[in-house]
Amino acid sequence: MRFVKYFIRCSLVWFGVVTLFSALSCSSSEENVPAATRAAIQGSVNLYDEGTVALDRANMTVRVEGSNPVISSTTNAAGQFVLNDVPFGTYTLTFEKSGYGTYKKIGLVHQTNGEATVLTNTPSLGQLSTTTITDVVPSVTGNTVLLTITTNPGGNTSNRRYLRYFLSTNNGVSATNYSYYSPIYTAQINPFVKTLTQTELQNAGFTSGQVVYVRVYGESFWDNAYDQPELNRRIFPNLNSTTVAATSFIVP
Repeated sequence: MRFVKYFIRCSLVWFGVVTLFSALSCSSSEENVPAATRAAIQGSVNLYDEGTVALDRANMTVRVEGSNPVISSTTNAAGQFVLNDVPFGTYTLTFEKSGYGTYKKIGLVHQTNGEATVLTNTPSLGQLSTTTITDVVPSVTGNTVLLTITTNPGGNTSNRRYLRYFLSTNNGVSATNYSYYSPIYTAQINPFVKTLTQTELQNAGFTSGQVVYVRVYGESFWDNAYDQPELNRRIFPNLNSTTVAATSFIVP
């Protein structure tokens, strides 16, 4: 009977020692596991021509801007990409493919929980515009300004062309030097006529009697535009730089 009690007591002590050692070992093992410092960034893109026709989504290069060594990936047939082993931080991603204007996704926060960062908003990216602006004639009628814009090729119902104009009180107005930029307009007739009302011009920051300069460019339906915080302006990568000189009108 005494032997049985001694055996039970020793067994309990041994069990306690083993349990304590196991707990200490697990704790030590967990403490020695280094925290994750990098993970993948993944997403996808949709690619189009300069209009609305979907194209092959493969072979677009996606790159972590400024990475050294370079971290990049190429999209597959489904437009998907994976940037592996990206250190946690805030990044700019660039999207490039021959025939396309460069698109940038600025200020992407790569999370620090050890999991991949997934781009939930899939960008739709278009090819560079082939629309050339050959003439822009402004005319003032009452309280409106008419911009008569001629393109090459000419827009029609089966071959829509896209354009965008820029305004400034500076005669050097351009796509990189402007006070106001317009939405994209679809030209289905040549020449295309855009009516600017006095109210529209005032809402754009201009006043009656001011001389305003205008410059027009061929654009794509998917413009690949993005905001550049350092420059405090919007970038338009898909514009066709072949256009006519700026012209002017007086705000009614």
